Parts: sequence; C-alpha cells; structure tokens
Amino acid sequence: MSRDGAGIEGPTRAGPAPALRPAPEQREMALIGGLSFFLYVIPGSILQVLDLRWGLLAMHVLFIAGPALLAPRLFYLDRRSVLPLRRPAPRLLGAAVLGAAGLNHLLSVMTAWQERLWPMPEAARRFFEDLSTYRGPADFTGLLLVFALVPAVSEELLFRGFLQSGLVRVYESGGRGIALSALVFAAFHLDPWRFPALIVLGLFLGWLARAAGSLIPGMVAHAVNNAMALGLAAAHS
Repeated sequence: MSRDGAGIEGPTRAGPAPALRPAPEQREMALIGGLSFFLYVIPGSILQVLDLRWGLLAMHVLFIAGPALLAPRLFYLDRRSVLPLRRPAPRLLGAAVLGAAGLNHLLSVMTAWQERLWPMPEAARRFFEDLSTYRGPADFTGLLLVFALVPAVSEELLFRGFLQSGLVRVYESGGRGIALSALVFAAFHLDPWRFPALIVLGLFLGWLARAAGSLIPGMVAHAVNNAMALGLAAAHS
C-alpha cells in the first residue's frame, strides 16, 4: 500500500514499437519535399550570398540531405528500404562510371544543340563560368567537393532515395516513379535552360538506383557527371 492508502501500481509496459514502413506516403513526400525546397530557396540563397561555394555546400548538406536523412526517423520508415546504401558489386560501379561518362557526352551534344534554339542568357552564362573558375589544384579539389561529390550524395538521398521509393510505391510502377522523381529533380534546380538535360540525367540515375537496389552507384555516376561538366566548363572559361 502507498502512504495515502492507495494500491501500488504495477510497472507499466511500453506498447510495441510501430512497424517500420518500406516507403513514405504522399503527404510525407509533400512535407519533406516542400520543406527541402523552401530551405533550398530562402535560407540557401542567403548562405550563397554570404559565401557562394561554402554556402552551396552547407545548403546541400543541411537542406537537401538533412530532411531526407531525418524523414525515416520522423515517419517510422525502414531506412534500408527508403535509403538503401548496400555495397554494390565492383562491376556495377564500373558500369555506372562508364554510363555516366557516355551520358555526359550525349548531354553536352544535346546542350550545344539546344543553345542554337534557346541560348542561355549571357548573365546566367557568366554566373556558371564564374562558379567553375579555379586557381590551382587545391582550389579545383574544393570545386569538386562543392559541385560534384556533395551534391551527388545529397541529391541521391532525397530524389532517388526518399522521393523515388515513395513514388514507386504510390503509383505501383517503377517507370512512373522514376519519371516523376526525375521531373521533380529537374524542377528543383530552378534552371529552365538545363531542365531537359536534368530530366535525362534524372531518368538515368533513377533507373540505376532501381536496378542496383542501392543509391551508391547513382551517387558515383552523379559525381562523375558533375565532375566532367565542371572540368569541361573550367576548360572553356
């Protein structure tokens, strides 16, 4: 008995942990996608004004990768299903590198042809040229980190991981899920002149993630594509 005469309650047992789900629902995708986009546009723009390169790096880590990594914990999702990071076979990584290199060449041809029909404004062209300007090997290594490696990892986590897993499940179609995630990926960049090329790249990366059952080959391919584009831009600047 307790001091006030009431009976002593027995130990309470916590209920069973909620079952982990293999993919997010539509409202969860809208919430995380919308939050990431808002942070990308507003605070992300402020960070870039303060320091362009390191602002971009912080923006990708905090506002793109961050929500994708936090979402499985918030929504009781199976991280291994939503963000699969299984180690792929070496031959698959080699195929991802070769595929990205070949696709980058095709996208360069496609972009050159598009420039004849719909040229990028000179101000936007100068902006991208300034981004790719570097001074020495150490500075170029920093460019690769900011524009190739970090965006590849963060964007694959959000678009081919969190969003694509949900879209494939909602529409019960791998093809539709890949196509819609590629569309969101391209639109997210807010760049109408690169939109067609980003759609093609998103389709390739979405197929790669689906075929491999892991985000790692797509991360490697994405980084290779960005590094090649950066090197090409730097060579012409």
